[in-house]
Amino acid sequence: MFRATSGGAALAASAALAALALLAGATPASAAPPGESKRCEALHAVANESPGFMPRRGGVVTGTGRAHLHTAPDAGCDSGKFLVPNDRVTLYTPYKEWVQVMFIHPKTGEDTMGWMLGSRLKTTGTMGPS
Repeated sequence: MFRATSGGAALAASAALAALALLAGATPASAAPPGESKRCEALHAVANESPGFMPRRGGVVTGTGRAHLHTAPDAGCDSGKFLVPNDRVTLYTPYKEWVQVMFIHPKTGEDTMGWMLGSRLKTTGTMGPS
C-alpha cells in the first residue's frame, strides 16, 4: 500500500514491486478478487449516478490513522491508497455513508480520486459560487 500523498519515488518503487509480484504470479494485497473487481466497477457506476454536490464542497480528513480510499463505496473495494488526518479534499458525490473525494498532492499536484466513509470527513465550505 502507499499513501495517496506519497512522492514519485515511492510510487515508482511501489509500482515496480507490484509488477514483480504479478510476474511471479502473486496477487497484490490490495487487489480485489476477480469477482470483486467487476462488482466494485458496477457499484461505482451506480453510485456515480447520484447527484453530486453543486457547487463542490471542500473537506478535511478527520479522526485518527489512515482513511482508506476505495474504488467504489464498499469496504471490499479497497484501492490500497489512503489519506491521513488533516489532508484536504474536494467532495464530489455522496452515496449512502460514503463520499467520492479527490485529493491533490500539495507538492506534486498529482490528483487521486476515491470513495471514503463520510464519517472521516468534515466539510470546510463550498468551492465556487453558490
